[in-house]
Amino acid sequence: MGVGTAVRFRDLGPLLVERDRKPVPIAGARLAAALSLLLIHADRVVTPDALAEAMWGGEASPRSPSTLDSHVWRLRKVLEPERGRGAPASVLLREPAGYRLLATTEQVDSLLFAQLAGEARDLLAGGQPARALRRTDEALALWRGQPFAAVADELWAEAAVARLRELHAQLRERRIEALLAVGDPQRALVELESALAEEPLRERLWAQRMLANHRSGRTDQALHAYQRARSLLHDELGIEPGAELRELHRRILAEDPEPAPSRP
Repeated sequence: MGVGTAVRFRDLGPLLVERDRKPVPIAGARLAAALSLLLIHADRVVTPDALAEAMWGGEASPRSPSTLDSHVWRLRKVLEPERGRGAPASVLLREPAGYRLLATTEQVDSLLFAQLAGEARDLLAGGQPARALRRTDEALALWRGQPFAAVADELWAEAAVARLRELHAQLRERRIEALLAVGDPQRALVELESALAEEPLRERLWAQRMLANHRSGRTDQALHAYQRARSLLHDELGIEPGAELRELHRRILAEDPEPAPSRP
C-alpha cells in the first residue's frame, strides 16, 4: 500500500505536497530536503546516513538516531495524517537498511514526466506525431521550473536534477519535431524562440529552426540560422557544426524541397 491516491508530489519546481489538490505544509527546510531525497529514490531504500546528510549536511554526524527518528515521525504526519497511534506505516517504511517511500508514478510529477516523455518519444518514432504532441503537452504542463529547486545544488541531488533537465530539453525538441511533422512550422518557430534563448548551444534546435524556416518559405532565414549557429558554436565552444547541421545546410543549398534532420 502506498500514498493515498489523493496525495500528489509536485517536485518539478519548488517542492509541494498536495492532498485533494490542496497544498499541505512541510514544516521546515530539513523535512523538505528529506522528502526530496526520498522522492529522488522513490520506492528504493535510503540509508539513515544519507537521510541525515540531506537534512543536516556537514553537521549530520553528531546527530543521534532518535533525532532522525523524530524528524521521520514528523514527515510521516505530513504523509499519513490519518494513521492511528501504533498502526504500521504504509507510506514511509522503516526497513532494515533504511527508509523507503512508497508512491505510484501518477503521484510523483518527476516520475510521471519521465513516463510521458518516453511515450512521446515512442509515438514520434512510430509515426504518430499528433498523439506525440499531446503527450508532450501533458508532460510539459507538469514542469514548474528547476526540479527540487531548494536542494538542486546539493551533491546528492545534482545527478537527478541534471537528468530531469536534459529530459525536459529533449522533450521540447520532440514537441518541435512533432509540430514540424504535423505541418505547423509557424508554431515550431514560436517554440524555438524560447527554447534557443534557454539552450543556445543545442545544435538540434538550430537544425529545427533551419527546417522550420525552410518549410515556411524563408530559405534565406534558414541559411542565416546556420551561420548564426556556426558562429555561436565557434565562439563559445571552439567547434564547427556537427554532421546533422552541415548536411541540412547542404540540402537546403541544393534546394531540396523536404530536407529533414536525422533523429537523435
